[in-house]
Amino acid sequence: MENFRLSKAPVSLKIFMTVLLCMLGLIYLSLLLHIWQDTQMKPALVAQGYASMETLELADHTHKYLPYYVIYLFAIPTGLFMLTSFPEKVKRVLAVLPFVLIGIDVTSMWLIPYLSKMLFAWVLWFAGSFLSMTFFVLFVLNLYDVWLRKNTASVQ
Repeated sequence: MENFRLSKAPVSLKIFMTVLLCMLGLIYLSLLLHIWQDTQMKPALVAQGYASMETLELADHTHKYLPYYVIYLFAIPTGLFMLTSFPEKVKRVLAVLPFVLIGIDVTSMWLIPYLSKMLFAWVLWFAGSFLSMTFFVLFVLNLYDVWLRKNTASVQ
């Protein structure tokens, strides 16, 4: 695996990866649409929605969104990113960042009804915004490496 790079993969694997990333992008867009319908991306509406939730509802929400984020939206694009030709330092950051942001996102959701509603609504909003940006960066960098990167050795 050390010498395998997506930029050197067969075209069939590149097409598969591109379609997979595009489908994950559609999943992410549907999630954003769902969030928009519920909150219009406004922290005050986020606070209002989560403040009224009880422990069972929060647990149900966590059980629904945690695997959704971790497995579908970030493990796959992050795992693919580890096979790119980007420098190891960039890979280390992107290997951890999405999962830290997911932890902050879920934790702030739990803290809204019990501590400061608006503070943690803003934390949730920022964590979600950075998650979106991180997904977009992973999407673009993966596709760049697959289709546009020249077959040269990786830069360490």
